[in-house]
Amino acid sequence: MIIYNKPISEFINACNCSKIRDEVVNELKNHGINHQNDSEQMSWEKSLPYMAEVLNCDEINKDIDVAIEYKFNESKHRIDFILYGKNDKNSVVMIFELKQWSSIFESTKQNCVFANTHGSIREDKLHPSCQAYFYSKRIGDMNKYVQDNHVDIKSASYLHNLDQGYLTLMSNQINYPFISNSPVFLKGHIQTIRQFVVNYINQEDHGLLYNIDASLMVPSTELRHLLDNSLKGKDFWSYDDQQALSVYTIVDEVKKSKVTGKRKTIIIKGGPGTGKSIVAINALGKLLNDIVKMNACYCTQNATPRNYFGQTLIEGDYKKETIKELFVNPSVFASRSEKYYDCIFADEAHRIAKWKFGLGIGKDVNMLDKLFNSSLVNVFFIDEDQAVTVHDYATIDEITKFAKKYNSELIISNNLVLTSQFRCLGGEEYTQFVKSFLKYDDNVNFYIKNNKYDLRIFDDPNQMRNEISKLNEKYGKCRLVSGYTHNWVSRNDPTEYDFQLANGFKAQWNFNNVSSWIHDESAKDSIGCIHTCQGIDMQYCGVIIGKDLRCDGKKIIFDRDANAKTDASSGIRSKKINVIEADRLIRNTYNVLLTRGMRGTFIYCENQNLSRYLKSIIKYM
Repeated sequence: MIIYNKPISEFINACNCSKIRDEVVNELKNHGINHQNDSEQMSWEKSLPYMAEVLNCDEINKDIDVAIEYKFNESKHRIDFILYGKNDKNSVVMIFELKQWSSIFESTKQNCVFANTHGSIREDKLHPSCQAYFYSKRIGDMNKYVQDNHVDIKSASYLHNLDQGYLTLMSNQINYPFISNSPVFLKGHIQTIRQFVVNYINQEDHGLLYNIDASLMVPSTELRHLLDNSLKGKDFWSYDDQQALSVYTIVDEVKKSKVTGKRKTIIIKGGPGTGKSIVAINALGKLLNDIVKMNACYCTQNATPRNYFGQTLIEGDYKKETIKELFVNPSVFASRSEKYYDCIFADEAHRIAKWKFGLGIGKDVNMLDKLFNSSLVNVFFIDEDQAVTVHDYATIDEITKFAKKYNSELIISNNLVLTSQFRCLGGEEYTQFVKSFLKYDDNVNFYIKNNKYDLRIFDDPNQMRNEISKLNEKYGKCRLVSGYTHNWVSRNDPTEYDFQLANGFKAQWNFNNVSSWIHDESAKDSIGCIHTCQGIDMQYCGVIIGKDLRCDGKKIIFDRDANAKTDASSGIRSKKINVIEADRLIRNTYNVLLTRGMRGTFIYCENQNLSRYLKSIIKYM
C-alpha cells in the first residue's frame, strides 16, 4: 500500500516548512490507518529532514519520487523511506531504514545489535541494514512485476545520530555479511549517501512503485529448496524482522543453555501462515550445523506437517532414517532420558495432547511433562485460535505451569510474536476478514477483492470442484476440504458417498493411508478434514462450510449438533464441554480451513443465508 508518495522537490519543501509530520499522518488517515504512536510521529519529524538534507543537492534529480511508510500487503510492517526511479539500464527501488539511535553495543545474537530503543531501555534489535535487506529480499523474491521486469532492489540504513566511533562495529562484514549488499551510513555520511543514490538512480519512473504495489506476490523458490537450505544452516533471506529475530533469539538462548545447563522455555506466537514453521526449520538447521553440534528435533502432534516436510525432503537428498529422527511425534519423548535433546521445536504446539491414545503409553503419562523432561530448551510455536479438539491441551497457561515445575526460564515477549502473512497472498487484509467473518470479535471487516488473491463464493459445489481440478492440473496441491459435518460412511462401505450436496455433488472423505495427502494425486478428488490439512500449504483450497456454521440475518450461528456423529476426535458434540467451548472449536476449525490456500480460497456454503452474507461483505475495487 502506497501511503505518502511525492517527488523529491515536494518532499524537501515539506521538511523545510516543518509540515512533513502532519502530511504523513494525514496520508495514513486517508488510507484508513489511524496512527496514534507519538514516538513514531516524532521520528518522522526528526529523521525525515535528514533525508531531505541528503537529497537537496544539484547531483540528484528532484523529479525522482519518494515514498514514506510504504506498507506491505501481507503484514503490518511499513518501510521507512523509499526512493524509486531508473537509470540507463533498469528501474531501481532503493529502501532506507532510518534510526535515531545515538549509541549501540555488540549483541550475542546473529545479525543483531544491542541498542537504546526507548530512552534508557536496551534490547536486541536487528541491525538496521539487515532489516532493510530483508525488506529488499521480500520484494525481490516475491513480487512478480519485480521478477518479470528485472527491477533492481537496493537497500541501506541511515543512523544520522550515530557518530563515526561506531563505524567499525556497525560495518563489520564478518559479523554482518549483508553489509556488502546493504551498507550502513552514519552521522556525517551525507556525501557518501548522495553518491550511493546517484550511482543507481538518475531519472524519474513515476509508475514504478504503483506497478509493484499492484502486482501479484509469487514466491520464487520451491519449498524443497527452502527446507534444504534451512536444514543445512543457510539463511533464508525472505524473513521479515519478526521471524529473523525469533530465529536468532532461539539459537542464542540454546547456545547459552548448552554452556550453563539451565533449562529454558521459549514461546513463539503467531496465527495461520505467519511463518512459525519457517522459523522452526531455520532455527533447527542452524543448531544442527553449529560448530558445536546440537541434538535437536522438530515435533508436531499432527502427522500431516511431519509427513509433508518429510515427503518434500525425500525428493531432495535426505534419507528416510534422517528425516525420521528429525521430525517426530511427541509420543517419542515418553521413552527419552532427561535432557536427551538440547532443543525440541514443538510446532503447532496447541495440538499437543495430554495423553496419546493407542501407543502403549499409560494414561498416567502426561505428554507435555515428558517433553519438558526430555529437553534442555523447549520452543513452542503456538496459536490458541487453531486448537480444534478438546484434546488440544498445550495452552500457554499449561506450558507456563510445566516451565515452573522444571525451573525452566520462560521467555515470552512481544518481540516473539509473528504477524506477517506468508502463506496467503491475500495478506493481512484477508486473514483479518476471515477472523471478522467467524466472529472472533464484533468487527465487520469487508474484504476488498483484487487481483492479488482469488477469493470466490460458489453456489454450485460441482463448479467449485471443477475449478479446483483445473487449477490442480496447472499448479498441483489444490484440494477440497470441509468442516467435519458429514458422517464417514465410506470407511465401512467404499461404495458409499460421505458427501451428497446440491446439484448431484457426491464425494468421499480422504481415506488412503498415504504419507502425505497433499502429495497423493490419487486422493485429489477426495475431501480433506481439519486433521488432514492442518499445518500444510495448498495453492488453492476449496472449502465446504457445513451446517455447523449458518447465518440468521447477519448473526453467525455455530451448531455443535450438526457435527458428524462419526467424529471421534474433536469432542465438539460431547456434553462434557459447554456451548461456548464447542463454538470455539468450530470457529477455530474454519479459521484453519479458510487460511490454507496460498493463491486463492473458494467457498461453498451448505447454508444459503451464510452464502448470501459472505457475498455481502466482499466488495469489488
